[in-house]
Amino acid sequence: MLHPHPCEDHLIAAIRDRLDGGESFNTLAMRVFRHQFQQNRPYQNYCKALRKSPDKINHWHEVPAVSTDVFKLHDIPVRSFPAEMTRHTFTTSGTTNEVKGEHHFPSLALYEQSITSAWDQLELPRPQHAVILTANPRHAPQSSLSHMMGTLSQTFASSSTWAMDTDGQLDLAAIHHAVEIATASGEPVALLGTAISFLHLFEQLERPLTLPTGSWAMETGGYKGTRRQMQKTELYALFKEKLGLPSNAVINEYSMTELSSQFYTRGIGHSHVGPSWTRTRVINPITDADALPGEPGHLVIYDLANLHSVMAIRTQDIAIAGSPEDAPSTGFTGSREGGETFTLIGRDPSALPRGCSRAADDTLQS
Repeated sequence: MLHPHPCEDHLIAAIRDRLDGGESFNTLAMRVFRHQFQQNRPYQNYCKALRKSPDKINHWHEVPAVSTDVFKLHDIPVRSFPAEMTRHTFTTSGTTNEVKGEHHFPSLALYEQSITSAWDQLELPRPQHAVILTANPRHAPQSSLSHMMGTLSQTFASSSTWAMDTDGQLDLAAIHHAVEIATASGEPVALLGTAISFLHLFEQLERPLTLPTGSWAMETGGYKGTRRQMQKTELYALFKEKLGLPSNAVINEYSMTELSSQFYTRGIGHSHVGPSWTRTRVINPITDADALPGEPGHLVIYDLANLHSVMAIRTQDIAIAGSPEDAPSTGFTGSREGGETFTLIGRDPSALPRGCSRAADDTLQS
């Protein structure tokens, strides 16, 4: 029987211990880079073209990053393990005729460890009674977002309601029932979904939902490529109006299919932070050099949990390194233990539409 690379077990233990086992992020990053350089021939060729190799660099900052578009090259899969070991594949959202990105895994153990350990490290609230506005992972095995929601549900929740049916429509009766049960027990509700799913929920509610004290929400995804455009302040005003949730009770999750770790912020005007096994840079899109302080650029993410593909990912999102001057924190008590912060500006307007919100919008509108 084939097994994932032994480096996976080492990284799982390091992530579980929040990288407190004596090895620095840089030490682990160079080990992951060496593994990927050796096992991923297309990536090795790319690195050689840039005159980068494990013997020529000694800092994670120098590891070549690949664009998310590379995950769409199916003839040259971004895979740092033998193809026959593939057990799971997540695909990016898109239209029927659009080429979708694919992220392959021989095992999801490291991926799932990253999800749950980040949740603990950043001291995010545990979704005890979860109402989930995405497809159940049984019905959408190709969705990394659905798998993440399932991992959170199985790890932390005492009860979960999957409020999107197999036709992709929200089940309002199930949502009301879950809230009633939690209210009767006096325990908070956690509503988890895409920004578009919440917008559809708000439009379908005949009257505001009264949630138990301590309830909160997590929204993810933007609006690029959908039929909707809404400022974050407008969306969060609807959380207050329709669910009675103040902005500091709403968490935003930033992630993508091409990554194995997630980044979080709470409320409005704060920066995003990731766990200690991630690092970020903001680069000038023309020179690829680090953007000047306060200058927007393309966000580059280094994710040790991306062992089975490529650790360094260049997104097509625009950000500013660090926190905005009027928002020196991310709103999480445990965030100082994580990686660097960044202030997300939005999608590069020249980039192709993508994302889980568009998929949700297409499904819910059908």
